Amino acid sequence: MTTSTTTSASQKIMKGWKMHHNSTVELVAQLPDSSGSWTPWQGGWTTLELIHHLAWTPEFFFAQIDKRDMNIPPVPATIAEARELVKQLTEATAQKLASYTEEDLQQIATININGVDITEPVEEMFHRLVAHEAHHKGQLFVYARELGVTNAPFYVDLSVK
Repeated sequence: MTTSTTTSASQKIMKGWKMHHNSTVELVAQLPDSSGSWTPWQGGWTTLELIHHLAWTPEFFFAQIDKRDMNIPPVPATIAEARELVKQLTEATAQKLASYTEEDLQQIATININGVDITEPVEEMFHRLVAHEAHHKGQLFVYARELGVTNAPFYVDLSVK
C-alpha cells in the first residue's frame, strides 16, 4: 500500500526559501570578520550591504502585500552585527511566511519592482522572493570565494524537508 502526501503551496514556499536561506546563513557565518567593507568593484555593494540586502528583502514583499510602509533596518557596521541581523530577520521571515494560509496565498496583490507594477497571486510573489534569495546568495558565494572562504556550504541545504 502506498500513501500519498500532498504538499501545500505554503509548505513548498517555506521549503524553497529555507533551502536557499539556510545556506546563506551558513555562508555568512563563515565570512571573515574583516570583510565587511570589501567590494568586488568600485561602486559595487560591500559585503555588509549585500548581506543587508539579503536579510531585509522579505520585508520588501511583506510590506507591499500588506499595503504598509517598509521597516528596513540600518546597514550593519560589522560582520558580527550582520550575522545577528540575519539571525533576527530569519526568525521573523519564517514566522511571517508560516502565517500565510493557502487562501492568503491565492489572494491577488500588486507589488512594484523597479518601477514595474506586478499583479499576481501572493504565492507567485513568494516564488519571486525565493528566486531573489537564490540569486543574491550566489553573488555572496562569489564574494566569499574572493575573500578566501574555502569551506563554503553546499549551495542549498538538502536537509530541509
